[in-house]
Amino acid sequence: MMEKLSAWEEAYRSVESMWGLKPDHILLEYASLIPKGNVLDLGIGEGRNALFFAKMGYEVDGVDISQTAIERCIERAKKTNLKLKAEVRDLKEVDIPQGRYSLIIAAWVLNFFSKRAAEEIIGKIKNGLKKDGFVYIGIFSLADPGYKRAKKSLEVVEENTFYSSQRNSFFHYFTREEVLSLFADFKVIHYAVGTGLDLSHGEPHYHGFIEYMGQKCK
Repeated sequence: MMEKLSAWEEAYRSVESMWGLKPDHILLEYASLIPKGNVLDLGIGEGRNALFFAKMGYEVDGVDISQTAIERCIERAKKTNLKLKAEVRDLKEVDIPQGRYSLIIAAWVLNFFSKRAAEEIIGKIKNGLKKDGFVYIGIFSLADPGYKRAKKSLEVVEENTFYSSQRNSFFHYFTREEVLSLFADFKVIHYAVGTGLDLSHGEPHYHGFIEYMGQKCK
């Protein structure tokens, strides 16, 4: 019997490069604030954010559900003589050691979980940060065109959470109030909402987005 691949594994296998090499611009802008130490990239993909911090001298760990993505990330690290630790894991199953990381990244991955699962992952992120550590999250908002399509065609399972049986995946769309409430005890370093053209993969398309960077104060 042939292995049933996850939607993400199929997506990575269908292209030579999914996201390119350039780190998220918010991480570039605020990199100088991050204390030297350990970085965790949840949904590391092919390593564009992780390799940026490895090059800057951070100890970088990363996980992704796609075997192909992890293999590409490790290969890119070898080609550039950079060290990082990357492994295949489902984010729901990742245990994050308490107070270990100076920065935890969850770039454009939390939308693919139910509301409850995403909140549980965020709880682990908060627990895993050192005092004065930083979190960066990029997520899709209710302004995303996918939200309107999901309301018409997908099963509603929680508030602003939909389930696609075809992809065997959840889709959750965040609100401003939700994000700021989840990080109410953090100092806001950067917060932005908007709609932008995505040229990083596939045909050009738009996303409604929220970008958040916060600092743990306690």
